[in-house]
Amino acid sequence: MSRFAAMLGHGPDHDPAAWRIAADLTRRTGEIPGYRGAEGLHLWQAGRTGSPATVRTLGPLTLAGDLALTDLPELRGALAAHPGSDPADLVLAAWRRWGTDAPDRLNGAFAFVLWDARTRRLTAVRDRFGIQPLAYALTPRRAVFASDLSTVLAGLDAVPGIDRAWVAGFLAGQPLDATATAWGDVSRLPPGHLMTLDPDGTAALRRWYRLERTAPADARDVGPALQAALAHATVQACADGPTATMLSGGLDSSTLALLSVGPDAPAPCRRPALSLRYRDPAMDEGRHIQEVLRRSGRELAPVFLTGEAEDDTLFDIDAQLDWQDQPVFAPGLERNHRLYRAAREQGCAAVLDGHGGDEVIGGSFRDIALIAREGRWPLALALAVRHARFTGEPVSQALATLLAIRGRRGFGRLGRWALKDAGPDPRDWRALVDPDLARETRLVERARTGQAPTPEDRHLPEGVRLHAAMLTGPLAPAAFETMGRAAQAEGVAPRYPFYDHRVVELCVWQPEPAKVAGGQPRALLRRAMRGILPESVRMRGDKTDFIAGFWGALRRDPQGRIAALRADPGPLRGWVDTGILRADAERLARAPEPDLETAFRLWRSLWLAAWLERPALSLSSRAPGPTLASVR
Repeated sequence: MSRFAAMLGHGPDHDPAAWRIAADLTRRTGEIPGYRGAEGLHLWQAGRTGSPATVRTLGPLTLAGDLALTDLPELRGALAAHPGSDPADLVLAAWRRWGTDAPDRLNGAFAFVLWDARTRRLTAVRDRFGIQPLAYALTPRRAVFASDLSTVLAGLDAVPGIDRAWVAGFLAGQPLDATATAWGDVSRLPPGHLMTLDPDGTAALRRWYRLERTAPADARDVGPALQAALAHATVQACADGPTATMLSGGLDSSTLALLSVGPDAPAPCRRPALSLRYRDPAMDEGRHIQEVLRRSGRELAPVFLTGEAEDDTLFDIDAQLDWQDQPVFAPGLERNHRLYRAAREQGCAAVLDGHGGDEVIGGSFRDIALIAREGRWPLALALAVRHARFTGEPVSQALATLLAIRGRRGFGRLGRWALKDAGPDPRDWRALVDPDLARETRLVERARTGQAPTPEDRHLPEGVRLHAAMLTGPLAPAAFETMGRAAQAEGVAPRYPFYDHRVVELCVWQPEPAKVAGGQPRALLRRAMRGILPESVRMRGDKTDFIAGFWGALRRDPQGRIAALRADPGPLRGWVDTGILRADAERLARAPEPDLETAFRLWRSLWLAAWLERPALSLSSRAPGPTLASVR
């Protein structure tokens, strides 16, 4: 959980920016950052609270970064490095040997900037899936790179303008650009990319990792292969020091919890297992949690926390914005804070998180629909029936959903007719966005463009393309950044074994029938964990729905935020459709049963309103300025 920054720029007027950057890093980490500077170059490195932080050098190379590398013994061996070499030493040695091919040799999560004094070139690198954050701004006066948006903003002379297209995507729940932030002059480095900044100010962006090009050389038995890959990733995620694990009782967290104390785990220890327990029996997963604890043979030490959130804590959006820097959509973020805090209180510096398990493993109804679109209707229909019975969904609805993809006539028309009352209007995804803002930012056109395959990937099976796009699109890195900042606030680092690139690559390239074998969602993981997970957990067909508690908290509106927006949308005028906002507020007041889309639209509105009213946005109406250089 390191933080870092780099600034390129000449002149005495850069001194105030340098002081602001150092101050923000100190605020973020609680420690004064290490610093190294040369003519026109400033580098900062801030570590965990209580640990030293230094900017590293090796010959002409200087490095600052946030490095959560795994497989360190193998990397040391490949570099003939000293057994005590730490991640920073290894990245420098790898760069000296392999240059810009070095990221391909690194495993785990990482983001760093590297200065080569020979070429006077600065290179910024981000890991394959964007687990570690890296933002930057290129202005006529200077270039700033940093882990956090607030640090980049500290390096600028004025508050940037709002990126209106980003806000439209946020309100629609459709992040459409992995490079965009809420700030018009501040960008993210996309996952799996590196950027070089030459002495003349020219920036070049290059993609160094493409999930779509990782097809396995042979067809392996996916069950044992996936179990081995996940076990390795989990053990590696625990190798950096005391690590807790989240344990919700679901398939993903239970898998990681048991693999973390399995035969391949490091020295025996009682690993803290953090669980939220609810008073409401409909929400409590205690039965499944206890099954996993028993299966661990007392190697998991239970740490139980109250699941219900206090309303004032849930609605303390301003405090969360102090760390998030921009609006985020994470209704469960308050729960994450409590779990991270508990991990720290248990003496752990990291916590295993099953986030992404659903997306990485795959095996949803979409895979059955893809089988049908390929013309394999008997198989698709049989899988749809089994899927419905396994999950408890009405068989008629599953079949209607499948038939609806056939088109506008015949069986397709019949399917759509059967679904007319089964779900929301598909246009509702953009309902909250002010119509003028949607037109100005070309929201619908950009959404369609984002779903279209790139020409170089058209030859790939549709299932591979869709699965890869989901894992490398804008949503995944945004979620990692949100959770990472929440964890940073509590003094720990989250670890995501499901996003080990070898696990991802193995799952993405499996055929759809294997992903939904027997009609079971996430069939690949269920097969891989046979004999490890308790059967009651491995073959769970249900998932607890926490929306009822969230809906109840919104209805109570403890700080009166929703009531205030209903009476006067104030700062949201011109951003949201105020008619939809008021209708949602009225629906919340009169409908006792949860409405998912209404709840989510209101939550996005609350976050955007809180952000727009922050003092830092007092100059937000300024138009974005010109950039330092073109990106070729």
